[in-house]
Amino acid sequence: MHKQLVEFYVQFHQEQHYFLCHDILEEAWKAQNEFSKHDPVVSLILVATGCYHYRRGNFKGAHRSFKKALKTLQRFDSTVYSQLGLQYHLFQQEVSQLILDAESEIPFSPIMLPLTDEMTEEILKYYPHYRPTTTINAAPFILHHHKLRDRAEVIAARAQAQYNKKR
Repeated sequence: MHKQLVEFYVQFHQEQHYFLCHDILEEAWKAQNEFSKHDPVVSLILVATGCYHYRRGNFKGAHRSFKKALKTLQRFDSTVYSQLGLQYHLFQQEVSQLILDAESEIPFSPIMLPLTDEMTEEILKYYPHYRPTTTINAAPFILHHHKLRDRAEVIAARAQAQYNKKR
């Protein structure tokens, strides 16, 4: 999952492709032998989901995702989150602030997750040109990804599931 964490942080901070961030970590999380919604990585998945909603002006969806993320991250301690490359207390403060901001419908601005120095160094090993973006990336394909992506695979899987259910 380490490689996926690096990719997640690059997409989160540099590209602001929150939908892809969700997909990157969800796939890695579900690929584990045992996975649970109480896994600390779920808090990152939920923060990415919340940011996707928040940037699009869906304050209720963002608020709900951020609250779930906070509940998940409070189950663990700083040691667990340092293994995910995060400074636990600062991450907890950031998510708490996101909850308040979404609830108050404060306009979105890019979020900088508080990475450990070790994680930043690791990212720079793979992505030497890594630079977090401080302006909102409003590229339509990123902003409205759930509507603009190729959904052929999803549609085929749903059709197969319906077919199997009828049999």
